[in-house]
Amino acid sequence: MIKKRIFIILISLLFANSVLADTPLKILLKSFKGGELVKIPSYNSGPFPNEFMSIKDGSYKNSPVEIDALIAYPKKGEGPFPVLVFNHASGGPKSYISKWFKFNKSMGMQLRKKGIAVMFVDNFTARNVTGAAADQAQVSTYSFYIDAFMTLEYLSKDPKINIKKVGITGWSRGGMNSLAISEKRIRDVLISKDLYYAAALPRAVECYQSGYFRNPQPIKETKTWMVNGEKDDASHAHICEEYGAKMKANGADIKVTTKKGWGHGFEANYEAEYEAHLEAWHECPAYYTEDDGTPNKDAKIDASCITYGYTVGGNKGSVFSKPFKKFFIETLLN
Repeated sequence: MIKKRIFIILISLLFANSVLADTPLKILLKSFKGGELVKIPSYNSGPFPNEFMSIKDGSYKNSPVEIDALIAYPKKGEGPFPVLVFNHASGGPKSYISKWFKFNKSMGMQLRKKGIAVMFVDNFTARNVTGAAADQAQVSTYSFYIDAFMTLEYLSKDPKINIKKVGITGWSRGGMNSLAISEKRIRDVLISKDLYYAAALPRAVECYQSGYFRNPQPIKETKTWMVNGEKDDASHAHICEEYGAKMKANGADIKVTTKKGWGHGFEANYEAEYEAHLEAWHECPAYYTEDDGTPNKDAKIDASCITYGYTVGGNKGSVFSKPFKKFFIETLLN
């Protein structure tokens, strides 16, 4: 009887440990049979606000990291396949498996059936960061941008991938990545100038505290459709409209859409709700990168300018799914 009890306790402990060890990508893998978990060599940028300068002077190489990703190729065909890279928001990779944020997983499953490989990137777990507001600040904005370019380099070495047909998408912080990949000056330092994303669909983008170059030099091969919500009180759409106009004037292949009545995280499958605990930086000075790589002189984020509370959600995933799929089918498959 005692031996039986010990056996049951051991089995229970093993089960509990295996559950605790399951990262969001391991759980997500169950929805993408035949997929695999991979490691992507990347780096951390220097701290705010001299993030790009750490790339320019090479000091970012002193802080290597291997980020996690899940890649799933189409079940039919031999490749090389086009691929769509999904990036998560500030809440972290848990959103990939959340019942409240089904959009990315659903789009990935549907596009895979169409013949497009999919990759889900986890910028947090390897850095021992959760999606908690206090933790996510540990990952600098440019660390995310570095990850996006290092993901592209990783894919360039995969014979199953058509490197000229790589897309990227994400919302909020993931949307910032999906717009930053259009900047030549970041790409040209990090990876080969021959590499580029063919298509980008940034959503609910933060263009005010992004660290983007004030005067963008866009990669002209990247076709971008930026979609923001007119009622977004976390990332103000009009600032992205202005930035998109700058990109277009400088040669970007970009379309900017502001959806009336939509807000932050509009694809979430619940109606918009006010979240009082979320940090907002509208009262802080804008954060941009100047032509010489330095940040604007008044850039700062501290307790004196941080406010709290904005609205998330909108239940627009079913409305947005068709144009989302159409954009990537046209740019990556056709």
